[in-house]
Amino acid sequence: MRRVPGMIGRERMWKLESWISGALGAFVAQMLIRAIYRTIRKDKAPSAVFDPNSSRFSWPDAAVWAVAGGLGLALAKIVSAHVAAIGWKAATGTLPPGAEGQADV
Repeated sequence: MRRVPGMIGRERMWKLESWISGALGAFVAQMLIRAIYRTIRKDKAPSAVFDPNSSRFSWPDAAVWAVAGGLGLALAKIVSAHVAAIGWKAATGTLPPGAEGQADV
C-alpha cells in the first residue's frame, strides 16, 4: 500500500480511538466509583480515605476503596476497549488492527 503524505495510518488511528475511549471510560468509572462510595459510606467523604493524618481515616475503608477502584477501573478498561472495537468496526467495516485473528466484535 502506498502512503499518501499527510494521511494517518490505520494503526495510529486505532490507537487514537482506543486512547480516547479509554480516557472517557476512566473518567466515567471514577465518577461512578465515587458515587457508589458516597452511597455506601454516607458518613465519610472519599477524600478522607486517602489522608492517613485525617481523624476520619481507617485502614478498612482504604482497603475497600482500593478494591472498588481496582475493580471499577478494570471493568472500565474492558468496556471501553469493547466499545472502541465496536466503533471501529462500525466506522470502517473491518476489525481493529491486532484483532484480525480474534472472535467477531
